[in-house]
Amino acid sequence: MKKPIYKILLPLITAAFACVDSSPRAAKPDPATASRQTPVITSVRINRGTYGMSAHVRWALSPDSSAVIAIVDPAGVENEALPNAFFFGSESRNFQTRMDSVWDAAPSPDWSVIAFSRAYVLSAAGADSIPSAMWQDLSRRTGIDTATLRTGSFPTSGMTSSRGVAQPGLIQIPADPRAAGAADAATPRMYPVALGWHVRWIPDGATVALGNSPSKGQDIEASKTWAALDPKSGAFHGTLPAEARLIVARWVDGPVLDTSAPVDMQGAPPIHIRSGTRLISIESANGVITGRELGSAADSTARTYTIGSGKALAATKGGRYIIALAPRAKAVANEIPVEAVVYVVGW
Repeated sequence: MKKPIYKILLPLITAAFACVDSSPRAAKPDPATASRQTPVITSVRINRGTYGMSAHVRWALSPDSSAVIAIVDPAGVENEALPNAFFFGSESRNFQTRMDSVWDAAPSPDWSVIAFSRAYVLSAAGADSIPSAMWQDLSRRTGIDTATLRTGSFPTSGMTSSRGVAQPGLIQIPADPRAAGAADAATPRMYPVALGWHVRWIPDGATVALGNSPSKGQDIEASKTWAALDPKSGAFHGTLPAEARLIVARWVDGPVLDTSAPVDMQGAPPIHIRSGTRLISIESANGVITGRELGSAADSTARTYTIGSGKALAATKGGRYIIALAPRAKAVANEIPVEAVVYVVGW
């Protein structure tokens, strides 16, 4: 005898209702607080080499404060020249890079290109001159003939046989780092020229000025004459036009780190940045850097974030890149116990 149709369907209907999820639904994130999650923070050491006996820290912000370049400039005994290091970061182009072993670095007038000079130092302990094999090896590495290297070299020490060489290069800052070929475009382009103790730009960005080599191995030596390098064609001219004007980024002279003087790491003036709709105060106290939201008194969602140890020196306008001093990551005997770092913050 066949069952009535309702008796056949009843168990199926009951099972269907039993499978319905009656638990509370998760609320949709509140747009007002969704962007207030703990930021992702990484730390980048600007200089991974020696800080010498002392080191100057300086930085410059782009005209709109969305990009920053910072340089660590160490010096040895009796202010002997030591290679520098730099960091560059741009919020608007979502790009950052750093480089050790440079003599100098400078952003172009529109901050789309970085000119730098790679630093090479040849030392021959106990010898009166640099062996030919060292010049030949450097020639292979730079693509510059040994005669040009010798002529362009300069002393880097008054106590030992040591010669420095500068080789200019450029880094193109890609407009979109994710675009096809962007990584190749940002790869440093080196030029077969043994010059560039200092690097500058002329206002239209069409020429890189290369400063002459110092006559003494002193870190503070200035370039008195300048040569011209066409960054597009690579054409080199031994002199700049008489009417050429050199531009210099608006460098801020930061602290001088010295092995004989302690560094105050307890506090620094606050730095105000704006991330989206939030105004945030980057504050340094008791050796810790924090980001404190500046909201109204009634804003109970305002938070304080720990960024890292040390004290903040400068920041880009959105707070993506924070230049700071921090305890040295790895202790080095007889070296400065603090170092310059960049906190990269993903607000």
